[in-house]
Amino acid sequence: MNTFGTLFRLTTFGESHGPALGSILDGCPAGVPLTREQIQVALDRRRPGQSALVTARSEPDQVEILSGVFEEKTLGTPIAAIVRNTNQRSGDYEKLKQEDRPGHADAVWRERFKHRDHRGGGRTSGRETLCRVIGGAIAEAYLARDLPSIRTVAYVSQVGDLVSAVPAPGLTREQVDAHATRCPDVAVRDEMSRRILAAKEAGDSLGGSIDVRVEGLPVGLGEPIFGKIKALIAQALGSIGAVTGVVWGPPDLLERIGQPGTVFHSVKDAYGGIQGGLANGEPMQVRAFFKPPATLMDHAKGGRHDPCIMPRAVPVLEAMVSLVIADLVLQLNARPHTL
Repeated sequence: MNTFGTLFRLTTFGESHGPALGSILDGCPAGVPLTREQIQVALDRRRPGQSALVTARSEPDQVEILSGVFEEKTLGTPIAAIVRNTNQRSGDYEKLKQEDRPGHADAVWRERFKHRDHRGGGRTSGRETLCRVIGGAIAEAYLARDLPSIRTVAYVSQVGDLVSAVPAPGLTREQVDAHATRCPDVAVRDEMSRRILAAKEAGDSLGGSIDVRVEGLPVGLGEPIFGKIKALIAQALGSIGAVTGVVWGPPDLLERIGQPGTVFHSVKDAYGGIQGGLANGEPMQVRAFFKPPATLMDHAKGGRHDPCIMPRAVPVLEAMVSLVIADLVLQLNARPHTL
């Protein structure tokens, strides 16, 4: 399964150390304003080498649009885009021909496929997520045209045992990107940086969480049974390699869940913007938990790896959520009763 979506469909391809990675986005309506620069801005937020906190692999990640766009508008035909790999150091991964990283996909991929590309993790590398960011940028271009009220912003809410305070409504991507950790909480983000750098130096790694907030969703978006918006979001975020759990609702949901119903249901945001599987008009809130990266000790010191994946994963989560929303909007508009 390399394709995601029902009507708004993203297919990704490529390996970490192959010639290129890419995306084919099928189902985007014609006439959507879309430029190469829009996709590039999204990729620049995810690319490696942004700061000392992330992998030192220096990839410009320049996108090339091959089809589906003419005169800066979509044609309604498949949109193909690629990013060429230019800075591989495949020799760093020779040990991984024989040694499996704990918690990584190395062993299970070998068992399943009997043959794999060990260089940089091949298809299981986090580098595959750049393909999702391309798809998310196209989804956001479509939503900006047809539902401009929708605004999706993600931020790092936990690194190790350091937990961010909940930001005020109206958080912007510019505010999130103002710090290398992509945590908007000034009280903890510098300490987060220090701990990530310490883990990198020690050949260790840190996990945590990312929160996603979506404002402006129309009431009723989603399907009430098997196509619940919460289920589709969970599938989308769960398909990201390092994600180990997804929770819907306000950031303090795990504390609230022990309350009696008379207390729990008295709070307006208790449902995280979802009721009966449908968007209820309130901001939708989702938290994804990330395990610490699996490349450790000598493997980490000898190669180029993220000691903490969350800062670079923020735009990936935004992309996956935008793909779900775009697909649901298309599905709803294909039926007699539309938004």
